[in-house]
Amino acid sequence: MPSVPLRELVLGACLWGLMAGCAAGIPSQLAAQVSWDLSFIAIRQHPEAYRGRIVALGGIVTHVEAFDQGYHALVSEVPFEPSGRYRPAVDQLPRGRFILLLPRQALPRDLRPGTEVTVVGEILGTGTWLGSELDARLPLVEERHVKIWGPSWWPRFQIGVWGGIGL
Repeated sequence: MPSVPLRELVLGACLWGLMAGCAAGIPSQLAAQVSWDLSFIAIRQHPEAYRGRIVALGGIVTHVEAFDQGYHALVSEVPFEPSGRYRPAVDQLPRGRFILLLPRQALPRDLRPGTEVTVVGEILGTGTWLGSELDARLPLVEERHVKIWGPSWWPRFQIGVWGGIGL
């Protein structure tokens, strides 16, 4: 019986690790419950009409506040990348904001302003965000699953070869 060369074993392990690293941001059992036909624009316009629906949203956390029962995170919603991994497309303009309700024991350690997230949650209607520059009624989503992504591969700041600067 011929043995497998070490090079093929290492290559196979690397490919497996790459595929595991590219895993989707939504567990398959929750993906089956998501109302994929519901757009964020519709949710933003009439959040009370979609109370109880499970949605998947991507975005960037802008504020996190503690309150008696847990935490509120203000998220600027952006569409997902076309890769099928349900990662927020941070190169797109935000389409609005929503409030993410997190129980006290469920606050992810890495959840802070600037974090890219994929959220699966239940729409509870509207909530009020009282902030220094914000005082708005926004869609309120209770967390079922939050995927925190590492830094995006999109460059945030570049210095060109000939002296150009970009953000």
